[in-house]
Amino acid sequence: MNLFPDRILEKNPLVIIRKEDPKKDDFYFETKQLNGLYYRVIPSNGKEVFFLQGLPKNVFVYVPAEGNGLLLTLNLF
Repeated sequence: MNLFPDRILEKNPLVIIRKEDPKKDDFYFETKQLNGLYYRVIPSNGKEVFFLQGLPKNVFVYVPAEGNGLLLTLNLF
């Protein structure tokens, strides 16, 4: 299985994290600098989208603060 052939390796990316605010029963977004290496991927077919939707809860998927795609941890590949 050869998913995301055009993946790009990124070091210490800046990501957007959704946070919950229980006092206001609302949510907000923060940016955070991650440490380590991540792959930036852009799904281009249904198989790749299905793969992303089926990731287990202990595998992290992040939204980059700039640009397109998603950031995935290296242990997926």
